[in-house]
Amino acid sequence: MKILTIPFLLSAVLYGQAQEPVKVTPGNPAAQAPTPPPPVSPDTVVAEVNGKKYTAADIDKMISILPAQYQQAAHSQTQILGQVFLMQRLAEDAAKAGLDQKSPFKEQLEINRIQVLSTAELSDVQNTMKITPEDQQKYYKDNPDKFKEVKIRVIYIAYNPTPGKAATDGKKIVTEAEAKAKIEDLAKQIQGGADFGKLARDLSDDKTSAAKDGEFGVIKQDSGYPEAIKTAVFALKQGELSAPIKQPNGFYLIRAEEINQKSFDDSLVQILQAEKQARFQEWLKGMQAQYSIKIENPAYFTPRVPAQLQQVH
Repeated sequence: MKILTIPFLLSAVLYGQAQEPVKVTPGNPAAQAPTPPPPVSPDTVVAEVNGKKYTAADIDKMISILPAQYQQAAHSQTQILGQVFLMQRLAEDAAKAGLDQKSPFKEQLEINRIQVLSTAELSDVQNTMKITPEDQQKYYKDNPDKFKEVKIRVIYIAYNPTPGKAATDGKKIVTEAEAKAKIEDLAKQIQGGADFGKLARDLSDDKTSAAKDGEFGVIKQDSGYPEAIKTAVFALKQGELSAPIKQPNGFYLIRAEEINQKSFDDSLVQILQAEKQARFQEWLKGMQAQYSIKIENPAYFTPRVPAQLQQVH
């Protein structure tokens, strides 16, 4: 028989207590959210379990040890608290029976302790990294591209990544070779003085930007666009046109309309996060280097067959 783990036990309670949605009768005003109850002082007795009374502070402390995804529900679903009390009693009984000193429980407790404390140490080191104002100014000065913002226009020519497969709307989609030839021809026309906005409006397959003469918006270093797009954009000078950029379903032509540099003050949060992350990664790399393993006896590290699978002679 399988033993229920704590997360499974708690999640089972949650799923079993699904709340009914608020029903609104057509034609009637929408149901208003209930007025929250007045706050309860920490020393107020709020529950009694197995003959013992518990204050709001006691319950808050108990809820605080739960995984974050269960804490909010525990404040409104007393069944979850009941499971926590049960687990605490079971844990106390197990400790009295000395199970925490027996295998495999002793080893499981130790690895859990190591995991929790090592994660806590990583978090503490990262959160307490000291970044001076001088460090911030230097990072801003040394990494100008990270604070660049480029307003762009685009022309997008789609191609069929699966030859022979028809488009869902019944329209023909050109092949990759045809799209490449078309985008290269458009690039030549633009470089020869053709109106980018008109070509985008008439020919681009990105209908949203095409309706605005190719205006696409602003690209930043932390924008969630493919790296190939961002690399091409941030290599452009103002007014410059990119070479055709291949993507899985089409080719892009991009022109940099405006290039702006975020101010130091507007970039401060980004600077702190980036500098802390860089310092943390440097620290972590140094820690890992201390524990690189040099194999002295390779025979020890050969795969081993579990005892229960070894052939009995």
